[in-house]
Amino acid sequence: MRYLLQLGNSKLGSAIHHWSLPAGITCVGKTEICESHCYAMRGRYSFAKVREKLAWNLEQANRYDFVSRMVHEINQQGVLVLRVHASGDFFSKSYAENWYMIMKRCPKVRFYWYTRSWSVREIEPVLNRMGKLKCCRGWYSIDDSSTIKPPPHIRLAYLQTVDNVPPPVDLVLRIRKLRRNFALPIVCPAETVKGKGTNCGACKRCFG
Repeated sequence: MRYLLQLGNSKLGSAIHHWSLPAGITCVGKTEICESHCYAMRGRYSFAKVREKLAWNLEQANRYDFVSRMVHEINQQGVLVLRVHASGDFFSKSYAENWYMIMKRCPKVRFYWYTRSWSVREIEPVLNRMGKLKCCRGWYSIDDSSTIKPPPHIRLAYLQTVDNVPPPVDLVLRIRKLRRNFALPIVCPAETVKGKGTNCGACKRCFG
């Protein structure tokens, strides 16, 4: 049997499960900046084996039994923390609703995600409901090319691509060439010189 979920990677650490989709084609809220700097469209994500797995995942996400299979696997594997979309995004309202149902049925699991699909009018209300679940930590992603203002009272993650003063957000994610700059308290620890090698499982800022 081929599993839907994978366990750990160099950024997440060894104890966090993750689910991913192909970047680009599922990123319905992408901006010019995020597309040009997307880590999930280069490096290991360009390997044939990885591309094939992500394409297979997308096929499973469109199946009628996706929710029941995902819930079964989460329970079977004893998942504690699940990063939804290490690559890819919530590509439709119905797909987002499926994840909402999965989270409702697995309240003891900590889910977290970053998304740009909040800028799609029909998808955002589902993400908003999802983010209010006690088991979920949702982040709306923005950058300097974001043209739609995010709703208030939501966690914001800012992609910093130039050496500027970040806007008032909750988390800053930096492209590689900026990671030698001074560390603000809101910068992802793994993206600073001092925190190099820190993984999500050790930090817990995004899902704690």
